Amino acid sequence: MSIQSLSPSSALSFCRNSPSAVVVTVWPRAFSQVQKVRDWLASSEAEVLLEQEVRLKPRSGVATAMALYLGEDWIHSNCWYGESPLPGGPPPPPYAGAKWKAALIFTDDEPIQKLKVFVVDSAKTNGALWRGKYRIREDLRGEIGGLGNCCLHLTDDQSSTLDSWDPSKNAGGYNCDSSYAFHCARVLLDESSVALLDSLEYHDDNEEAFRSTWEEYEKWLSDPNENIGTAPKYLL
Repeated sequence: MSIQSLSPSSALSFCRNSPSAVVVTVWPRAFSQVQKVRDWLASSEAEVLLEQEVRLKPRSGVATAMALYLGEDWIHSNCWYGESPLPGGPPPPPYAGAKWKAALIFTDDEPIQKLKVFVVDSAKTNGALWRGKYRIREDLRGEIGGLGNCCLHLTDDQSSTLDSWDPSKNAGGYNCDSSYAFHCARVLLDESSVALLDSLEYHDDNEEAFRSTWEEYEKWLSDPNENIGTAPKYLL
C-alpha cells in the first residue's frame, strides 16, 4: 500500500472526479482498530491518498449518521433495528434510525469521539475492498465486542456511474448520491461541515433548533456545486 498526502481540498476534488475514489471511515467505536484497517487496505492493494482524524462531540452521532446516509429511509423508520437491537430498546422518533446508528458507532464514555477517514484510490484493488468489507467489519466487531455494523463505513464502487456521467446533461449528477465518495468526503473533510456536525448535538431539549439547522445543512449537502467551506452554522 503506497501512501500519499493530499490536502483535504485535493482529496475532495479526487473524490468528485475519479472513478476509483473510495472513502473508508473507521467509526469511534472501532478507533482502537485503525491499524487493522491500514493492514486491510494494504493487503487489498489500495493506495491511501489521505488519512485524517476527525473529532466530534458524543451527541454529534445523530447528525453524523443523518449526513452520511442522507436520503435513506431507515434514518427515520429504523427498519433495520431488528438486525442489531440495543440493550436499552429501540430509540423513539424522530430520527429513530439515526439515533440507533449513533448508539452503535459512537462510544458511551469518551468526551471526544474520534473517527479515522481514509481517501483511497481503488484502481489496483480489482474489487477487493468490496469483496472483503463484510469480513473486515466482522473481524473488527469481534475485536471490540460491538453490535452489528458498528466499525467501518465504505463508500460504493462509483466507477461505472462516473464513467457514464455526462455533466452537460446531469448537473451535479452522481455527486448527490450519499453512497459515493464525494458525498462522504464533503461530510467529513470539509472543515465547515465538520464544525457544524460538532456543534449540532441532538437532545430532546433542542429538537426545534436541530431540525431547522439540519434542513439548511441538508440543502447544502444536496447541492454538489456549493463551495467548499460554506456549510451553514448552527442556528441557535
